[in-house]
Amino acid sequence: MAVNRIGPPCPECGCLVTDVTRTNRTAEGHFCRRRDCPSCGHHFQTVQHAEIVAPTGTVTWRYRTVHIKWAHFRKHLAKLVA
Repeated sequence: MAVNRIGPPCPECGCLVTDVTRTNRTAEGHFCRRRDCPSCGHHFQTVQHAEIVAPTGTVTWRYRTVHIKWAHFRKHLAKLVA
């Protein structure tokens, strides 16, 4: 069992520390995780979408700040989904 200190908070109590008890990958490449809250015992699931390679020029870095040209990226995503 892994402890995730950066993941989403528990939807019941807001605790920021959750235990990942199971991880599965779908055919589409998404990760589905079952999480348990050690504070209140609530079980919940999260989905992490598959990574998509951004086309050249869509993402730029300035120091530690990332800038994304969303219009360009959305056009790229539309082509992938079609």
